[in-house]
Amino acid sequence: MDPSAAAAAADDDDDYHATTGGMEPRGEEDNGASTRGVTGRLLAWRGEEEDDDDAEDSGGGSGAGANADEDDAASAVSLDTISNDSILLPPEPTSANLASLLRARKLILVVDLDHTLINSTRFAHLSDDEKANGFTERTGDDRSRGLFRMGLFRMITKLRPFVHEFLREASAMFEMHVYTLGNRNYATAVAKLLDPDGAYFGERIISSGESSQPDRKSLGDVFGWAPEMERAAVVILDDTAEVWKGYRDNLIEMERYLYFASSRGKFGIAARSLAERNRDESEREGALAVALRVLRRVHGEFFSGSVCSGSFADVREVIRQARREVLRGCTVAFTGVIPSGDGGRASDHPVWRKAEQLGATCADDVGEGVTHVVAGKPVTGKALWAQTHGKFLVDTEWINAAHFRWSKPEERMYPVKGEH
Repeated sequence: MDPSAAAAAADDDDDYHATTGGMEPRGEEDNGASTRGVTGRLLAWRGEEEDDDDAEDSGGGSGAGANADEDDAASAVSLDTISNDSILLPPEPTSANLASLLRARKLILVVDLDHTLINSTRFAHLSDDEKANGFTERTGDDRSRGLFRMGLFRMITKLRPFVHEFLREASAMFEMHVYTLGNRNYATAVAKLLDPDGAYFGERIISSGESSQPDRKSLGDVFGWAPEMERAAVVILDDTAEVWKGYRDNLIEMERYLYFASSRGKFGIAARSLAERNRDESEREGALAVALRVLRRVHGEFFSGSVCSGSFADVREVIRQARREVLRGCTVAFTGVIPSGDGGRASDHPVWRKAEQLGATCADDVGEGVTHVVAGKPVTGKALWAQTHGKFLVDTEWINAAHFRWSKPEERMYPVKGEH
C-alpha cells in the first residue's frame, strides 16, 4: 500500500470511531442460559458435575445474595496451590489451544489499539497550540514520552501512559490478540511500537482486512469460530462498546485516550487537548492501571474460583460481579436526565441501565432510602430535595466515572452545574 493510501485508511479508522462514538452503552445482552452450559462443560473438564440446584441459586454468578466472605476466600486462594493436573484437557480437539492456555493458568485478552492503547493524528491535523508545543511534521521519536513519528502515514502516534507495564504484566496472565478496524499496515506498525520483539502479540493481529464486517468486531474473526468454550475465557479491552454486538459481557470498556486535539474534536469535546496543555494521563491512576487491576481480579477469581471450587467458570460472570460491586449500596434517583413523556420506560434509558449494571438500585422517585440524586440541573424539585435532606447531588458524569474507574467516585468531584 502506498503511503497516501495507508494514511487515508488509518484516518478512515479514526473517522469510524467518531461516527460510532458516544460512551453510553446500549446495555449488556443476557447470556445467562449459554453461560450456565459453559459452566457445566468447564467443570466437566475436571471430571466434576455441575450442581443444578447451586447453579440455579447463583443465577450464573454470585450476585447480591452471595456470601461476600466466601467470595473473598475463593479469590484469595494462591494460584501456586493449583495443580496443573486439576485442569483437564477439553474433549473437543478444536479447543486444544484454550486447554493449553488454561493449564498454563492463562486466559485470552483481545485489545483494541486506537484510543485504547494509543492515539494518532495526522501532521496536517495538529492544532496551532500543539505546534507551539513542538508537535510538528519534523517531530522525531521521543521514547521517554511515548511519542513516535510515523512518517509512512504522515502521523504522530502517542502511546498511552503505563502501556508498557500494562502489556508486560497482562502477558503473564493472558494470551494477547490485537483487534483493530484500522488497515493492516497501520496495525502492524503500531503493534511494532508497542511490542518491538513480538513477545506480547506475535502474529495475533486482526485488522480491517481480516474483519468479517467493516463496522463490527467478532470473536469468530479471532478464533476462526466463536465457541462458548473460548468465550468463557476471553476478556475484551476496547473503547467502543458498539462494535462488540453479542460480546458485551466479555468487554471492559475503556475510557477513550484522546491526546490530540483532532481526536477530541471528532468526538465533540471542546476542551483543550492533553497535547495542547502539555499534560498526560497519570501512569499509576490512569485508565490502563485501572484496567490492569480489573484484569488481575478476573484472572485470579477465574482460576481460584472456577479451577478450585467451581464457583466461577466464566470470565463474564467474574466481570459481572466485579461491576455490580462498584455502586452496591447506592440508591439513585434521576432528575432532568431521563426524558419523560416520550412513551419510553425510564428503566430502559442507558444511564439507568448503567447504574444498575454497577450495582446501584434505581428509584422512580426520591424518598428516605435514596442516597444519590443524579441531576441534569440543580433547580429541579428532586435536586432541591437532595440538598435539603443531606443526600448526594451529582452530575451524570459520576455514573460514567464509576463505569470507567470501577470504583465509586468522590461525589464532591461531580457537582451539578447550572444556575441555582
